[in-house]
Amino acid sequence: MFTVGALLVGALAAFIVGLSKTGLPGGGLIAIPLFATLVDGRLIPGASLPILLVADLFAVGLYHHHARWDLLRSLAGGVVVGFAAGVVFFISVGSATRPIEVVIGVIILLMVVLQLWRIGRNTPVKPVPPAIAAGYGTAGGFTTFVANAAGPIMNTYMTGLGLPKAELVGTSALFYCSVNLAKVPIYIALGEWTSGGRFFTEETLAFDAAMIPAIFVGVFSGRALFNVISQRAFLVAVMGLSGAGAVRLLLP
Repeated sequence: MFTVGALLVGALAAFIVGLSKTGLPGGGLIAIPLFATLVDGRLIPGASLPILLVADLFAVGLYHHHARWDLLRSLAGGVVVGFAAGVVFFISVGSATRPIEVVIGVIILLMVVLQLWRIGRNTPVKPVPPAIAAGYGTAGGFTTFVANAAGPIMNTYMTGLGLPKAELVGTSALFYCSVNLAKVPIYIALGEWTSGGRFFTEETLAFDAAMIPAIFVGVFSGRALFNVISQRAFLVAVMGLSGAGAVRLLLP
């Protein structure tokens, strides 16, 4: 059973996830290292996925009228390739938890670097060609499948499209809701038919259900802060904390 301390850490992670989905894109990156302090191995993406999905549904409900389906089509093929690479990875590592923690840590560190690079750019990002978009889809598909940490990749892609803030949040919400829903049956199948254990357990699902109020508070806090907080300052702080969490995952 999860302790009171674990529930508080989970509530903080769930709040951050909700906040990131509706007003502070990129902030959710810090949540994965927090989840990794509570569970290990396949349970890291498994325990965080339902929380992400609930937040996605809230975000789609709030911003669906700003979403741009047409801008996501060029990502679809790449996402499938990324998912396939993620399946191969989980089958390859089997029941070993350390490789999963290391890969998640490396992915988060790379995402931190990418996000800081994006924040530090002083010139406008040009529109993304279809071939490059497919590359973003592959990278985003793999990182979201393995670590639920594709935010910086997709933020860079969406920024490159020159979207207004509301369309960026709405389109991102639609993308994440779609890919996270698609991951559920694959995670279940991998957990049942391969070595390495399940992604979802009765205990983690009960834990996720207990986090719904924190998700709700985060979602509507993000909506309230949508136009009043400096995302640049927030994201720099998030990158520092996320990097620290990733380093913790990499330490033996």
